Amino acid sequence: MVDNETSKIIADPKAPDAPAQLEPSRPVGWTTRKKLLLSLMLVTQLTVSCSFSLLAPFFPTEAEQRKKLSKSQIGFIFGCFQMSNLIMAPLFGKYLSLLGVKYLYISGLFLSGGCLICFGILDRAPAGPSYLALCILCRALGGVGSSASVTSGFAIVAQEFPHAIATATGLLEMVNGAGFGLGPFVGGALYEVGGFVVPFAAVGATMMLMSVMYIFIFPSIKSARRAYSGSLLSLIRIPAILIMSMTVFFAFFGLAFLDVGLGPHLKTFNLSVIVTGVIFMTAPILYALTAPIWGWLVDRGHAGRIMIVVGNLVCVTGMVLIGPVPIVGKSHLWLTILAIVILGIGFACSQVPVFRDMLMTAR
Repeated sequence: MVDNETSKIIADPKAPDAPAQLEPSRPVGWTTRKKLLLSLMLVTQLTVSCSFSLLAPFFPTEAEQRKKLSKSQIGFIFGCFQMSNLIMAPLFGKYLSLLGVKYLYISGLFLSGGCLICFGILDRAPAGPSYLALCILCRALGGVGSSASVTSGFAIVAQEFPHAIATATGLLEMVNGAGFGLGPFVGGALYEVGGFVVPFAAVGATMMLMSVMYIFIFPSIKSARRAYSGSLLSLIRIPAILIMSMTVFFAFFGLAFLDVGLGPHLKTFNLSVIVTGVIFMTAPILYALTAPIWGWLVDRGHAGRIMIVVGNLVCVTGMVLIGPVPIVGKSHLWLTILAIVILGIGFACSQVPVFRDMLMTAR
């Protein structure tokens, strides 16, 4: 997932302007255009991440009791969103200069919103294999749209904010965490107010309306002078790139596990849907609050890789406690909440420095 300017640097590391692209010490010109651009991107990131976690508090119970799906089938419905992200992100990154950054960004948002509305309508579909197939199709296409927006969004960050990549990424990760946190709360509240369809219709319609507005108000993004000519395999062969990629993979693997497994685990405490949604909010909100701090520290020359290692160790601690593992003892609500707090802080510490580190390594 490389942007136009970064692609040029990777292809020709000796280019005169290459070092300046990622030099952290130069001042950032926060012009009105850049502020508008970043503001629109923050709103987009908020809604996209919210759409992913919207169904966590109520969908597993609905699908299991009313549609007779197994837990593994429900897990696959959750996972296919990120699976399509995984498959499509490298393709979008490679052909970004051909597709156009602004077009890909807006069309991805529109597709995600449309798929979200369709997923809500599936409540009227009969139980059985057809329901499962339609759920997977809607989630997978929604993942394609999310991948388009997020991939082009990172390209915009690297191109438009070359001297504050970690700061801009930290802000995006802040609203990303806020979206993940607000999603279950908003989804649970709207579900109790209007039933299954309302959460998906409300958020999906908002995303589609935003995409139409962006056609007219989203600033133009300069086209690349030349497209990236390298291969994804050549990047993965760089040990540091491979390690960073695995860091991102396992972090989101853990987040997806929480989306599927945390709801049934919290049912043992006899909590309401809204309280469950609030607990779901804890890790993403802490992620959102701490992400800008990590980004600020990285952009000022502090050791990003040390943060990644420490963050991963903190995440391991949270995963050990959330069950918990047998040696810790019995499960308690306070211990589960403590583990979620630890995970939220650890995820932010490990993920925010990754994007800038990968760009520096690829250079």
